[in-house]
Amino acid sequence: MRWLSIHFPWLALELHGLPRETPQALLDSRQRILLGNPVAEAEGVKAGQALATALALSPELTLLETDEARLRQSLEQLALWAGGFSARISVCPPRSLLLEIASMLHYFGGLETLLDQLSASLERNGYSARMAVGETARGAELLARVQSCTEADPQRWWARLHSLEIGQLALPVKQSEQLRGVGLRTLGDLLKLPRIELAQRFGQSLLRELEKIVEPGAALPEPFIPPERFRQKVELAAEIIHSQGLLFPLRRLLEALEGFLHIRQQKVSLLHIALYQREGVEQQLTIGHAAGTASAAHWLELCRLQLEREKLKAPVLALQLEAEEGQGQKAHNADLFAPAQAQTTPAELISRLRSRLGAESVQPLGWCADHRPERANTLLGVTAEKTAGKTAAGGGSLLPVGLVRPGWLLSRPQRLAPSDQRTLHWLRGPERISSGWWDGPVTRDYYVARWPDGRCGWVFRDSSGGWFIHGWFG
Repeated sequence: MRWLSIHFPWLALELHGLPRETPQALLDSRQRILLGNPVAEAEGVKAGQALATALALSPELTLLETDEARLRQSLEQLALWAGGFSARISVCPPRSLLLEIASMLHYFGGLETLLDQLSASLERNGYSARMAVGETARGAELLARVQSCTEADPQRWWARLHSLEIGQLALPVKQSEQLRGVGLRTLGDLLKLPRIELAQRFGQSLLRELEKIVEPGAALPEPFIPPERFRQKVELAAEIIHSQGLLFPLRRLLEALEGFLHIRQQKVSLLHIALYQREGVEQQLTIGHAAGTASAAHWLELCRLQLEREKLKAPVLALQLEAEEGQGQKAHNADLFAPAQAQTTPAELISRLRSRLGAESVQPLGWCADHRPERANTLLGVTAEKTAGKTAAGGGSLLPVGLVRPGWLLSRPQRLAPSDQRTLHWLRGPERISSGWWDGPVTRDYYVARWPDGRCGWVFRDSSGGWFIHGWFG
């Protein structure tokens, strides 16, 4: 196994989704600074400072609060996101993830490409992270807490690990002080001593911790088990009054959804978005994809189109994204070196039109159980379309094999002039259609005929002997 640790040093601040260019700080219960982002630190804000001092140094400082439950929720959302990069993920509270990556290097075309894609995704979602690749899970986790380490050479990695200071090994404070008291400064110093001597002087607990750090198969972390259904909520640090302002928090949730679906090799065709607004107002949005997709980019585009025509009822305080039950999707290996495909599929075009114009404005045709051609088709709503799609997938059809129908059916049959009747060349027919005794009975004999100029039409003779054109073939 090979491990990648991703450490989020400012997760407690960045989970709020505020612009990283603004100075931000986390406040503890004693009104002291607990954590400042890089912008705040550059202005002199430090952990442990009194609030008044911090505000004097950074008058524009944004103060935030993050409890443990929300920090854990955010880390688990990131674990879902990481499903797009690894099949085995572990959550290491309060601010780290572990990904097993040996099995994914071939898929991504190597370590460098994998790290580049991870970095790009984190940047897109407004997260800062340190990444460390390692031969042991615990070793990679400890390294990522203090430095980035993406060494491909195992020997160099071990050298970086051995250089960790005693205070960076996450040992109990008392034990760390004892080790430093006898002149030990780094993990490498510690490993040079005989194990028996270490156990006698510092106890078996120290040996167990060392084993976790340096033994590749020791104490493998528990894998993260994603929920059965995707339903994730995010609280907003500031009210959002314009619908387009929802795209950034939605992007985070949609990329978590993509990772969730990637693990299951699934796609979804319907998303539900709940907007929790001021004074208890709740606004619901439903967004569909005609063929279903797992792509966060595709879903984000559909969200953008629908939000362009949505008017918020009140400022938004939180939002929730819920996906309907996933559908199976064949696994495929992405061709990382092929040029990007810009062509839009028919399903994507339909989905975009529905998002922009409304679902009921773009409806497909469906078959009706009626033999009269003018009543054999109907417009399907979204729910009916899904049902019809399942029927079609099961092989059902209302049109007997061997019968032909024109691509263009006239809204009303048009009477044929006697001169036209004499020049037609009959290609097929008759086909007797007799139906509708309950609401407008018809008895017709249909033919496929060709005009002298090459056009092919669908004509019929009714029970009174009149001839009509009812449609045209392409």
